[in-house]
Amino acid sequence: MRSFNSEIGDLLDEGRMKYVGMIRFDLAEGSYGFIRRNVEYTYEGVLYKPMPKGMISVSSLPHTTGTAASGFSLVLAESPDDGLTPEILVQIESYGYRDRPVTIYDLFQHPDTHAILGNPIPQKSGYINRIVHDEDPDSGYLMTVECEGREIDYSRTNGRIRTTEDQERRATGDLFFEHTGTTGRVKLDWGKK
Repeated sequence: MRSFNSEIGDLLDEGRMKYVGMIRFDLAEGSYGFIRRNVEYTYEGVLYKPMPKGMISVSSLPHTTGTAASGFSLVLAESPDDGLTPEILVQIESYGYRDRPVTIYDLFQHPDTHAILGNPIPQKSGYINRIVHDEDPDSGYLMTVECEGREIDYSRTNGRIRTTEDQERRATGDLFFEHTGTTGRVKLDWGKK
């Protein structure tokens, strides 16, 4: 169970707490952060840049028990007024994003003074699975970042075995899966012969 200082607890009890959303992308080239406020914010050495309202929409964040893998998605819409054109969005393809971590946080902010109260609280983390680019006649250009929950580490879908390259993208230098592709499989006979 999480414990909060008395000021945070009182504001939560009163239902007056203001939440600020934060998203952190840890790509191969570095960490990038975005925050839903008008000023920049630094946390754990990452500068979180302000993002215009509606620039990034987050799907519902499933919280499951057990080892069932659940995903979530982030949709970035073009915003030419803010300099976010389709040409800018497509540049993500030049970055190393596959299997890279994404973390979504909530940050408590005082409703009256707008002062930050405490550290951000992680709500969901996962890995980028793929990025889909789409041209929508109503919304314009959309880029959807599909993420797998970290539970994927505990499940194996369709019998695929993670390779050393997969693990290297997630944890540099970890050779745990080094021999999985070459190690033979043993057939076990069950029941009577």
